[in-house]
Formats: sequence, structure tokens, C-alpha cells
Amino acid sequence: MANTIPAGLQNNIISQSALEAFTAILAPLKAFSTSFNDEAAQRGKTINIPTLANTASAATFSGTYSSQDTTYSTTAITLDQHLFVTWHVTDTESSQSSAVELQRFGYQKGGDLAKAVFQNVLDVVKGANYSSKVEVTAANFDADEVADLREDGLDQNLYPDQCTLVLQNDYFTSLLKDTDISHAMNYGSAEVVQGGRVPSLFGIKSIYESNSVPDNSDDLKGFYCHPSALAVAMRYLEPINTQEYIAANRLTDEDSGIVLGYREFYSPDTGTQTAVLEAVFGKTVGIAENLIRVKTP
Repeated sequence: MANTIPAGLQNNIISQSALEAFTAILAPLKAFSTSFNDEAAQRGKTINIPTLANTASAATFSGTYSSQDTTYSTTAITLDQHLFVTWHVTDTESSQSSAVELQRFGYQKGGDLAKAVFQNVLDVVKGANYSSKVEVTAANFDADEVADLREDGLDQNLYPDQCTLVLQNDYFTSLLKDTDISHAMNYGSAEVVQGGRVPSLFGIKSIYESNSVPDNSDDLKGFYCHPSALAVAMRYLEPINTQEYIAANRLTDEDSGIVLGYREFYSPDTGTQTAVLEAVFGKTVGIAENLIRVKTP
């Protein structure tokens, strides 16, 4: 006799698995100034994100505490991007599904949507918006190249503990193969060998590997940046009438605040249940000097 998955359990399994994959793939977005929370906002709404760039140098006291210039402002973002993925299941297919299969299915769909969102955001990371760059092949990318990026950033007063390095997987792999890094005794951590991660390097606290960095017709392979270089916002799009749905939920990751929408509805004429996973977001270029592109020669 076939197992039957209750509707509520099915919704929870799929949606939570989708959120897990979505959040993992979008982790590199922490490199930017972000506003991710579960406040409802209609598509097209403009919101403001505070951006803090480099502060002024220290001044000599000359009888007054005059205010120094600080590049602190808010960046307006229009939530004009709306991406979604859908899938469906028939009554017969539902009765034949196991919890494990449903979980795997949700994880795949969450990953598909996250990759599309990530590439949409990074579409602006190109020479027309960010002129600073380093050109190097994947085979030649090593710790020395990271040190050079760090130096270039410091020349712009971008302190490494505030910056993030994001690399396409072939460049990250070359970094892992660098013997100066992979030798755990020299590096002081076993994470490179055991976990395939570079937790910190030359004071850079956040280093991410991604297989979703878009080429952008610009040979982009990664970037080193301060959060003020780009601003991203995401909100939950609440249905006007939730009574028409089997489920209409806000999915929020507690750690990052990343939010998704999950909808599910049933068509009695075909015996088909359809699920929708959606993301409403926006992005805008911030301070162009605060991002250095990594690209192939």
C-alpha cells in the first residue's frame, strides 16, 4: 500500500529544503550592503539601505571639533526583480512520494532559484560599472594574487577585515592547491584539507567559492569588495488573497534574514497541485571604487 504524505507535512518538507539551498547559494551576497527581512513590500517599491564607505583621516585639533566629511548615505533600491520557479505533482504522484524525495526536490528548486537571483544581482559587476580589475588565469591564481588584491584594496582604504573575496570554483580550487595554503601546519587550520574551505587569508575574513559567478561577457571570475560597492534588498511579496491558496508562506532564514515566498494551489479539474517559490528583490551599484573584479586575461 502506497504511503500518503499529508499536505501540511509536504509543504513544510519542500519549502524548508528550498530555503536551505537558496540561503547556502546566496551566502556570498553578504559581501554587499543588504536588507533582507520579512517585511511585506509590493513589487516596485523603493527602499533605502544605509551605506558607509571610507571615513576621513584624523585631523589636528585647532580649537573646534569641526565635523569631518564621511561618506555615509542611503542607497535607494527599487524592488523591480521578480524571479520564480514552479513545479507540480498529480494526485497519483503525491501518493507515491516519500519524504526524502520531497526534500530533495525542494532543495533542487531552491538551488535553481538562488542561482538565478545570484546571477541577476551580479549582472552589474562589469567593467562599465567597476573599472578596477586584475587579470589572471585560474591556473596562476594563488595566495600571492590574494595578497595583491588586499594591497590594491588598502590603497583605496578598504580594510581586509571589512571586505569579501568571491571566486568562481576553478579559481577557488587553484587557491586550495596552493601549497602555502593547503599545508595545514603552515596555515594553522585543517579546514582547507578537511572541509575544502579557506576561512581567512591575510586578514580577509570572508572568502566564498561559487559556481554561479556570471561571465557577464566580461570574463568575470570573481571580485574583492567592500559592502558599500553594491546594495541588495529582498522582501516577501504577500498575496492579496491568501484564501485561494493551499499554502502562502513567508520563508525566512533566521541567520541572514533572507526571505522567500512559497505558494501552493490545487487545480481540481486536472488533479494537479502546483507549487511556486519566488524572490522579489532589487540591486544597485554603490561606490564603484570599492570593488575589484577578478577576470581572465
